[in-house]
Amino acid sequence: MSAVIAECRHISKIYGKGEGKTQALQDVSLKIERGEFVMILGESGSGKTTLLHILGLMDESTEGEYLFEGIDTGSLSEREKAKLRNKKLGFVFQKYHLIKTMTTMENIELPLGYAKKKKADRRKAADAMLRRVGLSKKLKAKVSELSGGQQQRVAIARALVGQPEMILADEPTGNLDSVTAAEIMELFASLHKEGNTIIMITHNERLVSYASRVIRLKDGRLEI
Repeated sequence: MSAVIAECRHISKIYGKGEGKTQALQDVSLKIERGEFVMILGESGSGKTTLLHILGLMDESTEGEYLFEGIDTGSLSEREKAKLRNKKLGFVFQKYHLIKTMTTMENIELPLGYAKKKKADRRKAADAMLRRVGLSKKLKAKVSELSGGQQQRVAIARALVGQPEMILADEPTGNLDSVTAAEIMELFASLHKEGNTIIMITHNERLVSYASRVIRLKDGRLEI
């Protein structure tokens, strides 16, 4: 198995046309190896979210190639990309994207439901993930009853439950106070030590010490 899990080759991304055209990414080439904790830094408008979306198969480049586990993803259908996302990738968002009327257990089970796992297996896996993120006593709690930090832990558990090959985190501490943010970053650090591949975007320079490698973007280009 190749050490490289994800590779961008001369990726560019343009939104809009004519006078409304915006160049979000320009000639970005990079490789992500298995087991890395890569942090992508940049100010608002630098292109980091666009890059994360391409790495997570949620968007396509205008030019260039994106390879995941050696597969040219540009050759895949939307259905094949969706299947790959669900099976191989785990996502953690700044705003959690949890269903507030559901319990923590039900939220974590969702990806396994899409994967058509048996109910008993879904419950067992979700319970294990809740324990992993320190919320074993909250399995029946509604999301609306949880603090921001607890909601983010549920989101991380949901990202992990399918045992993804790569975890993508979009400003996961952006809505949290400094103490809670540090707790979430320590959780990511422990996941990295366990061998998980993590790609995180942020504008917060104070978080770089957690990463094994830092990539900086400015005006859609990699800073060398």
